[in-house]
Amino acid sequence: MSGAASVQVPDSEFLRRGVSLGSAALARVVKLLALALLMPLAPSVRADAHASRAASSLAQEKAFALGGVGVAGTMSPGESDLRAVLKEADALQQLQSLLKEASPAGQLYALLGLRLRDRPAYEQAVPAFRKRSDVVSTIHGCIVMDEKMDNIVHQIERGDHDTFLTREFR
Repeated sequence: MSGAASVQVPDSEFLRRGVSLGSAALARVVKLLALALLMPLAPSVRADAHASRAASSLAQEKAFALGGVGVAGTMSPGESDLRAVLKEADALQQLQSLLKEASPAGQLYALLGLRLRDRPAYEQAVPAFRKRSDVVSTIHGCIVMDEKMDNIVHQIERGDHDTFLTREFR
């Protein structure tokens, strides 16, 4: 095959040490590969999977961060996930589920999402969060700090974070 391109596979550390995948790990790899091959064929499944992934990520979020964060001013993963959930038809159900099951930071994202998406549902949910004293990491630009949850809830109630989600991020 004179015109065939050759592919070089990097010699990874685990191969040099003779470590092999167990049958359970190999089965997971095969399932992931099959899923990756089928995803382009089902755009609606892909969108649902993305929304589900976004809600799952929000449920485990460790910090509450909106607007540009870090030196580059990039969008936080939590904000990106909340934006994805808000675009879904079942956003209200996802947000209400997150209020019950998510980490404290994830609950704050869900509360903010409810404020923007369904004000009566937000008004019903917010009293339970007003007196919470959980400590949540927040990120404002390059500053990372711990704040009490009730303080962040008051910021949400004042509308301090509304504009971050109602405008396009650049």
